[in-house]
Order: sequence, then C-alpha cells, then structure tokens
Amino acid sequence: MDIRRMNRAAILMLFLIIAVPAQAGRIQEELQTTQELRSLAFLTCANALVYFNQNGSPYELRNKQGYEQRMLRLRSLAKSLGVADVIDEVQRLQTRLDDTDKLPQTSVALRSTEPSYSRRLLPVIESHAHLQALLDTHYAQLQGDEPLGELGKLHAISRAMGELLVNYQIASFNRLGAETWILRDEKTHQLDHEVIDAFERLSAGHPALTEALEHAAREYSFVRGVILKQDGNWAPNGAERYMRSTITEVDQIARGLLQ
Repeated sequence: MDIRRMNRAAILMLFLIIAVPAQAGRIQEELQTTQELRSLAFLTCANALVYFNQNGSPYELRNKQGYEQRMLRLRSLAKSLGVADVIDEVQRLQTRLDDTDKLPQTSVALRSTEPSYSRRLLPVIESHAHLQALLDTHYAQLQGDEPLGELGKLHAISRAMGELLVNYQIASFNRLGAETWILRDEKTHQLDHEVIDAFERLSAGHPALTEALEHAAREYSFVRGVILKQDGNWAPNGAERYMRSTITEVDQIARGLLQ
C-alpha cells in the first residue's frame, strides 16, 4: 500500500513537473497573440486615417492595401484567440472600414464633394478603441498578478507606441471631429517616457536582447520628435511608416523569446 501511494505521489509530481511549464508556455503564447492583435488593430486604424488624411499624401494605394491586409490577419488571429467579444468587434471594425469606401478615393473626386469624415471615420476610431479595450482586458486576465517579465515589458513598449501612433493620426486629421479621442499632452509624454525607460531597462538588464533593442530604440528616437511635436506641421505618412516599422520589430523580438 505504501509503495502504491508513493507511486501515485511520484506520478502526480511528474505530471506537475510537465504540466506547469506547459501551461505557462500556453499562457505566454496567448499573451503574444493578444499583443499581436493589439498591434494589428493600431496599425489598421492608423493606415485608414493616413489614407484619407489631406495633411499628408492621401490616397496612396499601399495604405489602403495595408489596412485591408491587416484586417484579414486580424480576423484570422481573432478566431485563433477564440474570444467571442473580440471576434465580434473585429467584424464590426471590418464593417466600418468597408463603409469608408463611400468617401472620395482620389483628389479629383474630393474636389467635387464635401466628404463626411466624421460620419465615416469616427465609427472606425470608436470600434478600434472598443477592440483595444477588449484586448487589454483579456491580456490582463491572462497575466493575472504576475509581474511583467521580458515578454510583458516588450508588449508594453509596443502597445504604448501603438497608442501614440493612432493619437498622432487623429490629431493630424482636419475636420474629423475626434477631439475627444486625442490624448492630453501629459498622457502623450507619459507614454513616451515609458517607452524610452523600458527600452533602456531591457537593454541594460538583458544583454542578449541589447543589439535588437538598441536598433528599435534608435528608430523610435528618430520619429518621436514628430509624434510629440503636434504644432500643425504634420507628417502623418512618415510617422506611420517609422512607427509601424518599430512596432513590428518589437513584436518580432517578443515572438523570438517564445522560440
């Protein structure tokens, strides 16, 4: 009897040794998927705004193709995540993006009409914000009370940059009527400080990541002056391009930690 009990205890211990790391790995993978969804949503919203923004170079086909391709990826990743509310909101975002096809798609068409940007683009911004809130909630539930490790800190950097990017695109868009969605200056500078501080701490504390992080940090440093200087000299296309590159690079570094 004692031997059988010992065998059961040994089997249970072996199960725990195998199961606990496996469960932790699944949670990390789901956290990464959730973060990639957040990044895709930020970039999709930013691409849509850049495409119509008269303060930049509007109607560039690559921006329209960008948000259409990212929506396909968003829908696929949302299904793999399996959170019903997220799937529904992604579909709602798709519907609202489809509705922007009713806006002028060329400079010639723009001159012959008075487009209702508020009517067509505000629903995109609102749906995107709701989707981010759902993803943030899911991420927090997965993370629980665990302190942020390397993965979580990289996710925090990427999310902050995404928020800064969309905020800049909204602020730079005339006649949008989206003032309530623009961050206060204090919040903008807080996010910027969090990004810079996290880059520095991760580089100093994790030598294996230093080279990749320093490259991403340099890219962010190059564009942050544009993102923070909202004085009417807008550069929505350039801001989108450099921030997209940096966000994607940080997400790739995070994905590499799971390999």
